[in-house]
Amino acid sequence: MKTIYRTYEDTEVSVLATRVKCPYCGEEWLEDDMNDCGKTYVIKCDDGCGKEFEMSFDAS
Repeated sequence: MKTIYRTYEDTEVSVLATRVKCPYCGEEWLEDDMNDCGKTYVIKCDDGCGKEFEMSFDAS
């Protein structure tokens, strides 16, 4: 059996997650790939109140 070795240098980020908090009920969760600077996302609070809201992403 052949063996390969990997180190920390071989790792890379595959998904960026943004922490979201519902402005209505306070439910918190992570949304994958919602990190385009200057973009506004429409999100639904599925696990909490079920309401939709907008999230603007700013990388400042």
